[in-house]
Amino acid sequence: MREIYAVVDVGTYQVRAVVGQPRELGRVSVLGAAAQRTQGLDEKGVANIEKFSDTLRQVLTRAAQQAALQVSKVWVTLSHASLRGESTQAIITFPQADHEIQYTDLERLRWQAVQRPVPEGFELIHVIPQLYHLDHREGIRDPLGMSGIRLEGQYYLVYASKALLGMIRRCFERIGVEVEGFVSRALVTAEACLSPEHKSMGAGLLMVGHHHTAVVLYHEGILKHFATLSMGSYWVTQDIREMIRGILPQQAEDLKIKEGIALATQAPESVLRFRLSTSMEAVEVQMRFLAQIIQARFEEILVYAAKEIEEAGLLEKLHAGLYLSGGGVQMRYFPSLVEYVLGQRAFYVDTKALLGPGLRQEIHAPAWAGAVSLLSLLPTLKEYLPPLPPEASTEKKKAKEKSKEKAVFVDKIRSFLSDTFKIPKELIE
Repeated sequence: MREIYAVVDVGTYQVRAVVGQPRELGRVSVLGAAAQRTQGLDEKGVANIEKFSDTLRQVLTRAAQQAALQVSKVWVTLSHASLRGESTQAIITFPQADHEIQYTDLERLRWQAVQRPVPEGFELIHVIPQLYHLDHREGIRDPLGMSGIRLEGQYYLVYASKALLGMIRRCFERIGVEVEGFVSRALVTAEACLSPEHKSMGAGLLMVGHHHTAVVLYHEGILKHFATLSMGSYWVTQDIREMIRGILPQQAEDLKIKEGIALATQAPESVLRFRLSTSMEAVEVQMRFLAQIIQARFEEILVYAAKEIEEAGLLEKLHAGLYLSGGGVQMRYFPSLVEYVLGQRAFYVDTKALLGPGLRQEIHAPAWAGAVSLLSLLPTLKEYLPPLPPEASTEKKKAKEKSKEKAVFVDKIRSFLSDTFKIPKELIE
């Protein structure tokens, strides 16, 4: 039976939980899914441990009940301004020229790549392979089975704030759930949703959340750049509050989500009428005016994203276009605004290709892309995570084999008692 996993996508606007099974060809069967408005977490981190723990408890309980399962371990995706990346390389050698590259060699190379000081206050969460060089052969994607003396690997390392991860772990511990690992929401979404062809042609992922916007760029099949901006759709809500005096924060958020249009030229000439409170007269807001407020702020965010693309030297090389994910991109005409500002073709990420039997319609929106993408990558996630020390990896393998031997022995004892003394199996459990 395939293993069942639980994924929690931690956002400052909503927390989403997904319980499901990875299947063949990168597809997943989602058995349970739930979303909960975030409490106790803001753009800086955990602001209220009790409130955020309660948010996690509620969303996991609902997802687990829908899947008819108990959740004790989770994988966590997040997006935060503290996430930062850098490139590095490592080299290992072999005593003979006819040495055939094995998986253990690649693990040793990965371990060599992370033997460098971690920035103070940070924790390493990703080690992503880019390219390999074997002797005089360069640009190798997969060196397994090849022979040579000198193997060099290029990797992209991603760090996150140790304080942030520690506080989130603490909140999960308060509800009796163990965190198996943290990953970047934008990176796993890009890895799962962008095809090898798109990455080879040159493609980017733009993930707009409530407080943060992430940019992930690929060219010639390689991850070239990753950045997180401290800007998101929350600032659009604040602009609406500033321009429409007296409107409450939730009213501004609802107005943005329900009536918002990202491109002002596409807004109708109609007028919205609503009450700021039951004791006040109705307020009139032109749809075109509301769209202009929204477009102005999103344009600013996209200009900063364009600077990241330009600094990576890829402004003219993203031939497959930009792919959009996150709750902030779900507004009408957002792809058109991206094309208008950046001059790049823009598409929503398509998670339908990742979804197998199970829940589909409820979680195909771009806001769910992070959780679904991580679930699909879990069988191969080891390729993107920090490696274990060689000796730790060996000890872990021995412990697993010993556990299997013990389980086989116990099963034999149970069968002997059941067959010899006719003791019911339920009494032996």
